[in-house]
Amino acid sequence: MTEIKEIDKALKHLNVRMSEREHRQAIPYDEFLKLLINQPQSVIRNTFQTFHDMVNSYVGRGLDEYPDDPESINYINYDCSPLFVANTDRPFFADRLFANRLLNHVEAMKSGARQNKIYIFEGPPGSGKSTFLNNLLMKFEEYANSEAGTRYEVVWRLDRRILAEIKETKVSAFMDKLSTLLDEYELEQTELIEMKNSIHRFGDYVEVSCPSHDNPILMVPKAHRRDFFDDLFKNDEFKWKLFTDKEYDWVFRDTPCTICSSIYHALNHRLSSPLDIYKMVYARPYVFNRRLGEGITVFNPGDKPTKQNIVTNELLQRKIDVLLGDSNEVKYIFSNFAKTNNGIHALMDVKSHNSERLLELHNIISEGIHKVEDIEENVKSLFIALMNPEDEKAIEGFQSFADRIEFINIPYVMDLNTEVEIYRNIFGKHIEESFLPRVLHNFARIIISTRLKIRSDAMLEWVSEPEKYHRFCDDNLQLLKMEIY
Repeated sequence: MTEIKEIDKALKHLNVRMSEREHRQAIPYDEFLKLLINQPQSVIRNTFQTFHDMVNSYVGRGLDEYPDDPESINYINYDCSPLFVANTDRPFFADRLFANRLLNHVEAMKSGARQNKIYIFEGPPGSGKSTFLNNLLMKFEEYANSEAGTRYEVVWRLDRRILAEIKETKVSAFMDKLSTLLDEYELEQTELIEMKNSIHRFGDYVEVSCPSHDNPILMVPKAHRRDFFDDLFKNDEFKWKLFTDKEYDWVFRDTPCTICSSIYHALNHRLSSPLDIYKMVYARPYVFNRRLGEGITVFNPGDKPTKQNIVTNELLQRKIDVLLGDSNEVKYIFSNFAKTNNGIHALMDVKSHNSERLLELHNIISEGIHKVEDIEENVKSLFIALMNPEDEKAIEGFQSFADRIEFINIPYVMDLNTEVEIYRNIFGKHIEESFLPRVLHNFARIIISTRLKIRSDAMLEWVSEPEKYHRFCDDNLQLLKMEIY
């Protein structure tokens, strides 16, 4: 009996914890607007702003040792261990040089200055590119599914009671057809009864999820958004930023996906009041799942392209046609790019099949549009790729595409303390017990020196006669360069 009680107790606690974390209900549009008023900065975010918030939530502001120096180059000391090391299977150790480079690019992403680009992290084999990307995506998925990183997507609930034009006879015909279809699959009678009861129970509406994960604010017609937000928000700092900052340009520029637009226009033709349309619009948290390709998808070079990059749902299409009188106004069809819209689309290495995928992204990145049969699909994703220097030939001859690429260099570690930290991670923290004081650090200096160019014109311009300092530094000033790094 004691064991049974302990099992029940453990299961109840697990149920409570999982319910609090995973059970996220769709909310009506008016409740979403209340959230929008109370938390505007977290609700009005695209994938670039979310990515920026994610990195800053893990890394923080960093330490500037020379805050009052007018000649400071803002070479900040960032602690990237919460982002790349903590709770990871394979830690990635970012030295100070790369951390500053990454944070500067992340800041530029948020401002909207570099959003129509693909970010290629380029570095030699063994520099940790794959580990870096896997850890980055893992933390992004973790953050995006947390309360702090929650964003909302559109869910339509097409209500038969509001759509007065729909005749009950058509719905009955649909039910009869569905029952016949179930019979053909020879379901047991009990299963058939349960299926019918489920249909009757949820038959008041048909739920249509936006495959492109559109933000619900895009359901406000583009021509009316400025007036709408002017009425919605009081005159404060956020409202000023919303109407003036470039990072919020997308709020007034972007349009909803073709499916959502088609549904909106179809309902607008049938309903007398636009308010009745918004009674069918719901907002649901955008759940990211890399393994299912929802919000995050990663392609390896050996992953063959799918023969059919078109997704549809015949049963749902039939329901929509019945509700709208078989008008053929709404085509529920989309591509796999829609699944990562407002998310991250990553290529692990630009070679083999990934070279083809990179070139396919050319028009998508520049125009933000992908053609699916005869409809246009919006794609506003964060595109990331990894590349070895020798693979740059894959994009040679495409100057217009090269202008859309933002290269971020991932060199071998150049920071002494970071190099030592890597040794501790690989061999264990007890490694220092096997060395005399400072010997391990001097060994790391020798390793780092093999990654540096022997001659540095900039250093020689600064110190023109290195032999004067032979008691403190080598002839090529590499030790001095390491201290600067």
